Amino acid sequence: MPVEKEQIRSKILQTLGELDRVLDVGCGNCDMVRFLARELAQEAVGIDLRADLVHEHLHSERDGSERTARCQKADAQHMDEFADGHFDAVVSAHALHEIADPQAALREMRRVLKEGGTLFIADFTRGETRWDERYFTPAEARAMLDEAGFARISVRKVPGEHFMFAVASK
Repeated sequence: MPVEKEQIRSKILQTLGELDRVLDVGCGNCDMVRFLARELAQEAVGIDLRADLVHEHLHSERDGSERTARCQKADAQHMDEFADGHFDAVVSAHALHEIADPQAALREMRRVLKEGGTLFIADFTRGETRWDERYFTPAEARAMLDEAGFARISVRKVPGEHFMFAVASK
């Protein structure tokens, strides 16, 4: 059974908890950013090369507080619009394999994370045949995270699926 959106969201909730600021790299239609704002963060920002500008104020489903969800067109390999250490967490779902230079993007993700911040990646692994794109093995993902300077790296393949969850810290 393929890994579904709800499984990814559940894993994000288990991994991250409440945050001030979170970045979604490869945000697509901004759906995940809205989820992150409603469920986890005071401010959720998404970037994607094809994103339309979205800026919304949402109410948290947890505590009713007002939260911000914003998506914008930007390149994961060059996130100059964000200061060093700006985000508590960075999330990337179904996107790492689509980035032209994933190593450069991982370095940028680490740069924009606060010290002790968490990176969460959910992506297909090699062996996936949808779209015939370039997927990574869990070992390759671990090596890329290590090379980008992350610590406490955990990469887990979902049993029976060509899918992995990777978590690392700055």
